[in-house]
Amino acid sequence: MKGNYNIFYTPEKQYPGMPHGEMCGDFMPFYKDGVFYLFYLYKFCVYAVETRDFVSFGEPYLVLQNGSPDDQDWHIGTGSVFERDGVFYFHYTGFCEGNAGIEGKNQQVIMRAISRDMKTWEKDPSFFFRPDTRFYGNLHWRDPHVFWNEELQKVCMLITAEEKDGAYLRRGCTAVYVTEDMNNWEHYKTLYAPRTFITHECHDCFKMGKHWYLSFSNYSRWWETRYRIADQFDGPWQVPSADDMFDGREYYAAKSVTDGKKRYMIGWQSIRQDCKDSGRHVWGGNLLVHEFLVREDGTLGVKLPETIENAFSVSLPLHPESRQGSQTICNEGVCVEAEDGFGWSQMAPLPETCLFDAVISWENGTEAAGIMIHTDPDLQKWCQLRLEFHHGKIVMDRYNRVDGDQSYQDERPITFRKNTARIKLVVSGNIMLAYVDDVALAARCYEIGTGDIGIFVEYGKIVCRNADVRIQTQS
Repeated sequence: MKGNYNIFYTPEKQYPGMPHGEMCGDFMPFYKDGVFYLFYLYKFCVYAVETRDFVSFGEPYLVLQNGSPDDQDWHIGTGSVFERDGVFYFHYTGFCEGNAGIEGKNQQVIMRAISRDMKTWEKDPSFFFRPDTRFYGNLHWRDPHVFWNEELQKVCMLITAEEKDGAYLRRGCTAVYVTEDMNNWEHYKTLYAPRTFITHECHDCFKMGKHWYLSFSNYSRWWETRYRIADQFDGPWQVPSADDMFDGREYYAAKSVTDGKKRYMIGWQSIRQDCKDSGRHVWGGNLLVHEFLVREDGTLGVKLPETIENAFSVSLPLHPESRQGSQTICNEGVCVEAEDGFGWSQMAPLPETCLFDAVISWENGTEAAGIMIHTDPDLQKWCQLRLEFHHGKIVMDRYNRVDGDQSYQDERPITFRKNTARIKLVVSGNIMLAYVDDVALAARCYEIGTGDIGIFVEYGKIVCRNADVRIQTQS
């Protein structure tokens, strides 16, 4: 279907030098009667696409048209959809940069539209929620997230705001307002103000099991989506001790949605300028969906949604071939050993869109191991998913990070257990999405093309079991 490019949705194919405004971002998910409605920002407007499984998508359609340069919603920003008594309320941000410095006007205002069928939306000119300067600054006032709070028994709105005073670029905070009638919103409290970030964008707040979770995105250092944990909505909100992110540095503006059984995190994977590995990351990208897991300690892990995994149903043959180090085939699987450095085995051709699934075990003392991606026999070009056991992290690296102004590595912290890890790797065009147990890491590699897949070890010995390369059923 239109827009469903290689499993990770985007309304347009990527191409070198594509204009900034043609990418989509800031997905605002809503679930109703078996359908996930994914509202998103696109060309300064709001569009939507529908899916039941995050694999097949309908035709995208316009939801809200932006205004003229003189209108408050010259550029439309992130918001949320909330249903009450058969009416759907879409609260969103109205941006008008031209209002900067003009008395009585604001650059950011919360606005809304109303619908009764989720298809036709009408802007409500009577709703105009300016920055509440009694408690907050006059600039950051956006990304309204409206939800029913079971604990408070109230409809709540989270708002991206800033404290009135404090250190420069550290005033970001989360404001909460409540309402009885969807029209009059009263200040409840400042929910979270750590004096750490510029802003807390694209909030979400939900309860799973015993704990409340508050998620937000910020751009203080790089694109990132983080979360906090509390025993009750009013806090205190704690930073997870080991890891407070759901993915790497390119996963942004993620918000959650539930179908009543499972909860998913819906965000976007950033692109690089001009679609080059050396380009800086820019706003917008492809849809990327994680399914939540709650660990025993209450922290959140993620997994590949079953619907996406099940879409890859056709297994391809594997032909393990030793390239460096030593390789043996046994009942356990494929063993690769290189006590003095790097060794690897080539496993199979890697289709443009596929899922690789395997279990890797390693001997004590092994430095690193993982997956070689898009390789050729001589490793002139490659990507590499590294499991660095001594450092407690997973890393996505590639061949062209040498000589000069090198770009950073994408990496995540992880706790390895019992010298074994389950790896699921979805490769789709230039996107590589890896799950190592319940930790995700997505990255891109533009300048490589297709190649083979293999396994590697550094200073040690590994066994690769149950390896499988699968593609989607051809329609």
